[in-house]
Amino acid sequence: MKMFKIYALAVLSLLTMSVACGGDDDTKRPSTPSYEGEELGDISNTWKLVSVNGVEPEFTVYIEFFDGIFYMYQQIYELNYVAYEGNYSVEWNILSGVYTDGSEWKCKYVGELSELGDTLTLTSVEMNPIVNVYEQCEIPQEIIDEVEANTRSVSGFEHHL
Repeated sequence: MKMFKIYALAVLSLLTMSVACGGDDDTKRPSTPSYEGEELGDISNTWKLVSVNGVEPEFTVYIEFFDGIFYMYQQIYELNYVAYEGNYSVEWNILSGVYTDGSEWKCKYVGELSELGDTLTLTSVEMNPIVNVYEQCEIPQEIIDEVEANTRSVSGFEHHL
């Protein structure tokens, strides 16, 4: 289970910072997003991660999307929540983003909204895709207050990963 946590932390998501990896031209690479399927539509809402590859995560992630900006609050291997923010864009059904420090998300995601719009599924576009399922929710005010209290002396949100 510890390896799962480490793996999930490394690829989570959506939302971890990383740089592109180089390699052999002969190395099999993930396919370029095909933009097939339905257009993702408006994901402006607040969401909670409820499943990673069909398993309930042992960590907590909330994310809010609106007007091309995202705010993410996560509690992974720490007692306190850590906040991230940046910009996101949706092209057909492909979601991508950039943190405020200019670093891109680890990968792009193929997004799908449920018919009722209350579930957002994001599948990473990489060699071994990770399926992250989020449910619509409200971010508890105490989490937002905790993050603000912990970053009060810092101008903006820090990027801790």
